[in-house]
Amino acid sequence: MQSTRRISRVSANALLALLGVALAASSPVMAKQSDRDQPADVTSKSFDGSQQPNGKVIWTGNVVLTQGTLKITGSKATGYLDSDNSIIRVVVDGSPATIHQLDDANQPMDGKAANIDYKIDQDFAVLTGKAEVHQPVKGSAEGDKLTYNTKDSTMTGESNGGAPVHMTFQPKNKTPGAAPATPAPPAKKKP
Repeated sequence: MQSTRRISRVSANALLALLGVALAASSPVMAKQSDRDQPADVTSKSFDGSQQPNGKVIWTGNVVLTQGTLKITGSKATGYLDSDNSIIRVVVDGSPATIHQLDDANQPMDGKAANIDYKIDQDFAVLTGKAEVHQPVKGSAEGDKLTYNTKDSTMTGESNGGAPVHMTFQPKNKTPGAAPATPAPPAKKKP
């Protein structure tokens, strides 16, 4: 009979915390900074609100917000404006709501959830309800709630129910077509 070691819940939680730190510490890449200098464009079936300083606008029906490489979609979005009449926060609901953005190295970040609360002026997005964030070069995370920092690409995750937070890490890129290393020949014995 072969016995296997069981991992306790405390050990599993410690492992998840360690993996979260590893993801947060992995080479940070910022969201494309030039996006903020681009105009924000929103399309939807209807809207309600006014474009006034410190105002609020509610868009409904096939909402698509773009600003440079940033694209957010959903069925309803509420935009909050600052004193200069710029969007500083957008709360998007959908089935699912989605977010896509390139970083300064032109690598994509894609997320989806039932709700996305993107605080543009504070550099983070909170995805709740079957939340997923995928970064092809780095990996992915899934959970009930994911908080993604758009400034340095760090993330935290939480699980409120029975399903755990799940993370996948991508291996470091290998040079295409590179041959595997061959072991050195054994050293010759001297007489």
